[in-house]
Amino acid sequence: MTSITATTPIVVTPNALTSTMIGTLTADQASLASIEQQVSTGNQLNVASDNPAAAANILQLQGSLTRANQYAANAQDGVGWLSLGNSTVNSVLSVLQSVKSTVESVSGATLTSDPATISSIAQQVKSALDQLTNLSNTQYEGGQPIFAGTGSATAAYDANGNYLGNSVAPTRTVAPGTQVAIAVTGPQVFGSGTTGLLGTGAGGSAVGVLQQIVNDLNTGTSASIASVEGTDLTNLGNALNTAETAAGVLGANEQSVQGFATQATGSISSLQQELGNVQDTNMAQALTSLQLQQAAYQSALYATSQLSTDSLVKYL
Repeated sequence: MTSITATTPIVVTPNALTSTMIGTLTADQASLASIEQQVSTGNQLNVASDNPAAAANILQLQGSLTRANQYAANAQDGVGWLSLGNSTVNSVLSVLQSVKSTVESVSGATLTSDPATISSIAQQVKSALDQLTNLSNTQYEGGQPIFAGTGSATAAYDANGNYLGNSVAPTRTVAPGTQVAIAVTGPQVFGSGTTGLLGTGAGGSAVGVLQQIVNDLNTGTSASIASVEGTDLTNLGNALNTAETAAGVLGANEQSVQGFATQATGSISSLQQELGNVQDTNMAQALTSLQLQQAAYQSALYATSQLSTDSLVKYL
């Protein structure tokens, strides 16, 4: 026996057709609006639901970019501190070398027989001491003395050469887990006590190297002049070596921080490019898609309006 399969016709009611057409048009409108938003904002993603995985990637990249910007800012600030520190210590070295040359250029015989020369040299050394005290209180932007450490002191030294700061040099974080000192403390440059440079012997301070030279010159005896040529010059040479060591530390740190600044700048550029690839709208592609979507939407509206001339759909 031959079996006969009956085919039941599918009847599409006007309501079902209308519902389908409206649903399609609504979807087209949403797609069109999404592309228009991409074009107007310049962002591929405007809400996380557009692409949750890409949104998470964007958040991660933005966090990395924020950190890279902070490292770059820290490094630039560090370079500013270190550059000022270097130039200041170089000025200190220049003053000390001038004093050393002046004292070395005059023989003991001349000094003991020429009070005017003694007085002139003593005045030069005293002037050098005043210069160094001023240099010791050099301030960075904002008024922070660069040789006072991390404390809140408004000056590194008082007028008598007493150190007012602390022994901890300020640092900056210039890379993950990497901190670099951006200054040296006053004693690292100017020494301390009787082997330091700035003590005047007043106000509770010790008599430093320069003040001792002034005192010995002003005493003017053969013994005091011999001290100037012997012990005082030796102490001055040692103080000069201390300042030179500080200059070396500052120079090395400045070079290091400049390297980290370059590294941070490179990271910023790379992260910005990567973030742009994920986040930014490809305008040429988006505009083409927009034109195509607009044309498709208009065609769908027209086609839908022709399916049923009595339907209100044609007036959408």
